[in-house]
Formats: sequence, C-alpha cells, structure tokens
Amino acid sequence: MPRVNAVRKPADYLGALDNTAKNDVEALFARLCPGEAEPAFKGGQLGWGVMAAQSPRLAMLVADLTFYIAREMAWCQRRDLRELAIQSVNFHFRSGFSFQSHWAQAQAAGLTAEQIAAIPYWQTTTVFDDEQRLVIEYALAVASGDVPDALFGKVVARYGEKGTIEFTTVVAHWSFWAMIGNALRPGDGA
Repeated sequence: MPRVNAVRKPADYLGALDNTAKNDVEALFARLCPGEAEPAFKGGQLGWGVMAAQSPRLAMLVADLTFYIAREMAWCQRRDLRELAIQSVNFHFRSGFSFQSHWAQAQAAGLTAEQIAAIPYWQTTTVFDDEQRLVIEYALAVASGDVPDALFGKVVARYGEKGTIEFTTVVAHWSFWAMIGNALRPGDGA
C-alpha cells in the first residue's frame, strides 16, 4: 500500500484550494498530461502524484527540472546512455518502482531486455560495449558516493567537463527519484 495518498487527478487534491494551489494543480496536470480532456496520473507518473498531494508547486518545479535534464542537456541526447544511467541508479537503490517506471523508456531508447537485466552483471557480461560499461560504472560510483580519480578521469576524457557535469546531474537527479520511490512507495497498490 502507498505510504501517502496520491493525487491521481486534479479533483483528488486534498489541500486547501486557494487560487495559487488551484493554479499550481492545473498547471501540473497540464504539463504532465498535455491535451488530455480528463488528465490523470497513471503507473509511473504516480511519483508526481504523491508529491502533488502535498505540494503541487514542488511537483511542478521538479517536473520542470526533470524535463530540462532529460530533454535539453546535451549529454542526455543519447537516450540509450541516459536510460542506462537511470536504470543503473535504480538498480543501485533497489528502486523497483522507478525501475518499472523507466522500463518502456529504456526499451524505446534502444536498450534490450537482456541489457537491462544484465546491469547487475555489467563487469562480466558481453551485452555492453565499452561506453555502456563506463556509463554503468560511473553511475554506480556516483550513486554510492565514491568516485575514484581514475574513473572520473575516464569520464572527463570521454565526455569533457561539461558532459561529465551533466552526466553526474543525471545520476543525482534520478537518485533523488529512486529515494522518493523507495520512501513513499507510490506504485504500491496502484
């Protein structure tokens, strides 16, 4: 069972609906469910719903940051690498909800089910190329809080300083989502 009540549709918001909150709720659903006559969060979107239940403004700000990272940062233009980093973070934090939420995106980005399943065995499997191994290794190191100088140097050599900062931001941001999913369990009972 979820640990907090989720807002699945605008009418579910339990807070005081003054004009600011009403506008924030409407803006959030318009942003995350564009063009839907009856917007509602489903499945992997429930992370937004649990956040919106308490603070629709916070959910909107996090949505803006998430969209910026995923859609505009240069490092994220290789969707397969972005999703591999995200799924590596989800593996590290044992975040089943976040892992499942990104399953379809990972496959749409070109990762195979075999590759996604092989993340725990990244050092010994043959399903990853050298760049994918580097992405997994760095994502796991950043998530653990221990990035050796030699590994950091490899990432800078591959992606430059700007790319390394962006890559690190991806890991940090989706670590944030994994921790929220683990603590609040938005997908339980959905």
